[in-house]
Amino acid sequence: MDTDTHANPKILDFIDLHGERALAAIAVWKFAIEYSGGHATDGEITRAALKQIHGKPTHARLLVEFGFFDETEKGWQIAGYVNHQPSRAITDQLREQLSDAGKKGAAARWGKET
Repeated sequence: MDTDTHANPKILDFIDLHGERALAAIAVWKFAIEYSGGHATDGEITRAALKQIHGKPTHARLLVEFGFFDETEKGWQIAGYVNHQPSRAITDQLREQLSDAGKKGAAARWGKET
């Protein structure tokens, strides 16, 4: 997660132009990134998921207008998501490697084969 969002020039311009509406939309955008990472959607936010991240269609439209979301057939895609977050394939691979390592550790400790 980016720790400098508050100082990003694109964010500052967005807030300057849209005020409180932008602040609410930014929260939805950040929640969308978290949701996508947690559910391994590679940045896809469906219309049904929008409610889960406390968003409304007005937030999504504003995020599309300012280039944070791209509209898709099923909802929205977080713009540039895969350039800044691990993809589902990478996350799945990491989980598998961690699982295998855990099995090997358990086998070494308890004397059982994996």
